[in-house]
Amino acid sequence: MHCDAASLMQMPLFKNAVQHVDTAHRKLSRLFSVVWYDLSWRFAPPGTFRQRFEQAIVNMPQGICLYDAQDRLQLVNEQFCRIYSQPMASLHMGMRFHDILANSCAVGNYPGRTVEDIYRERKAHIDSRRPGTFLQELGDGRLIAIYHQPLEDGGWVCTYEDITERRRAESRIEFLAQHDVLTELPNRLLFNERLDEILAIAREDSPSALLCLDLDGFKEINDDLGHAAGDLLLKEVGRRLLANLRKGDTAARLGGDEFAILLHSASAAEAVATAHRVTTALNGKYELDQYGEANVGVSIGIACAPAHANEPEALLSHADKALYAAKSAGLGIPRLYDDHLKSETKTASSRSPLGKKRRQSSGLQALRQAANLADDLRAAMHAGHLYLNYQPIYDTCTRRLIACEALLRWNDPIRGNVSPLEFIPIAEDSGLIGPLTEWVLLHACKEAAAWPDPVQLSVNLSPLNLGQPSLVTTVTRVLNDTGLAPQRLILELTEGLLLERSNTVRNALLGLKDLGVELWIDDFGAGHANLSYLQRLTCNVVKIDRGFLDQHDKRRELLGGMISLAQSCGLRVLAEGVETIEHDALLKELGCDLLQGYLLARPMSAESLRTLISTSDFSVSESPSLALV
Repeated sequence: MHCDAASLMQMPLFKNAVQHVDTAHRKLSRLFSVVWYDLSWRFAPPGTFRQRFEQAIVNMPQGICLYDAQDRLQLVNEQFCRIYSQPMASLHMGMRFHDILANSCAVGNYPGRTVEDIYRERKAHIDSRRPGTFLQELGDGRLIAIYHQPLEDGGWVCTYEDITERRRAESRIEFLAQHDVLTELPNRLLFNERLDEILAIAREDSPSALLCLDLDGFKEINDDLGHAAGDLLLKEVGRRLLANLRKGDTAARLGGDEFAILLHSASAAEAVATAHRVTTALNGKYELDQYGEANVGVSIGIACAPAHANEPEALLSHADKALYAAKSAGLGIPRLYDDHLKSETKTASSRSPLGKKRRQSSGLQALRQAANLADDLRAAMHAGHLYLNYQPIYDTCTRRLIACEALLRWNDPIRGNVSPLEFIPIAEDSGLIGPLTEWVLLHACKEAAAWPDPVQLSVNLSPLNLGQPSLVTTVTRVLNDTGLAPQRLILELTEGLLLERSNTVRNALLGLKDLGVELWIDDFGAGHANLSYLQRLTCNVVKIDRGFLDQHDKRRELLGGMISLAQSCGLRVLAEGVETIEHDALLKELGCDLLQGYLLARPMSAESLRTLISTSDFSVSESPSLALV
């Protein structure tokens, strides 16, 4: 293999070595040319000076070759022959440069290259009559620095030095300057450089992510087994990290048991998926040679650029807050930064009130149960334990089927049927809500694509979904993959989201509207949103919270007022929880547009819904809905 000067000289690794060789060889060649011409030793009779000069040539640490103006060899030393693995007897005075190159090729110094290619390249430099240094990599991997010096009579002299070991030493020094000695992962210096690089190119349509990691239980291992055992564990952590990342991503050790991961071109959902994969890889047992076994866990905080921040310090701060929240919760589940963490301080008492509340009320056992539930839920998405039921929504007057709300269910082989009221909060707390919502969207949209065109589908989003910058991209991809028209998809939002002032939520809502999907407001009346705000968002339907159907003195007045106000703003009204004939009659009297509840239809399987749809009349088209719970 041969590397020319133009390419290798640009490599930072070799610049210092080349500069050093260039200076030393230049001085040596000039000294040689002075001796050659001024002292005329070649024509002097044998004597003390000539013997000393010949001894100097023989004992030079560099190889040397002298050629005349016709490129014929005039002088060579044994060091040159050792460098190029050529017997001294194979070279003789007057031998042409082309023939010397042919000998060198024959012994394997330039695999894959012809003599003519090498000669043409070198001859062009010789004829330019310019001095210079270039690097040459031989077939056995050694690197040779060559200094070329033209002479006044048209000849030229070259010195050759094997700088392989120097290169390795300098490479190691440069590596250690930017890498952790123990794990050989990038250190904080190189991490900061790469963080700057990914932030410089992070965009809304090509985001990046930062994961901050902290080992749980590492201090106890150092205290109980000693620092040598801790070092072995850290080395293994570094190995497992590298095994679970894509090519081009960066895993770094920032110090102690603190690590970080940089993911380029990764959405929030992809970052969460990576965090769960890393968590699975790092959690558990480590074999530490003579020190025995040790068990550690890991806490991970995630922040995305540019959605959460586009400056290094800000992104690190957000990821650190998410890390501390994950660690304080004690679940061993990655935490994605969201707006709920904005106002939290860096004190243990306020960083994770949810985790603190759980510890106080349920104890360590409850935390472990929640962590196990999250792990099982993660596995259920891939093992076929999740499925969807569908509950129809009808037009109040015509009783035509307008919509089908999809209800997520989990039938675990060991736990049995797990209530959405139990696993949805765990999904939100563990960072699984993004992948879970995508699972529901994909399977429900695929099913709905086979329904008649009038029937729509609606997905009830978690508040955390709107804080994920990948939401619009995910919805677009699912619609494209399943072939469901955007106008047939409805996304149900909780009322509280409408009061969220973050740019991420605002951009997500605008992006969804631009995409063409409908937005419905779920549980309307349970929060604080006002109708003028709903009108500005151009929502399509408000779903009145089922609690307003409970029997109380002001039920008729409250329901009538809410329905009239919403309809005066151009919105349709859906009442859920319709379970009695009396509910049905009251809502019809008050002019409610859409009804949903056990009185009309219970949740059913996809197969049962297809049978129902096949017998329905769609001469008047309206619109339907899907929810997580």
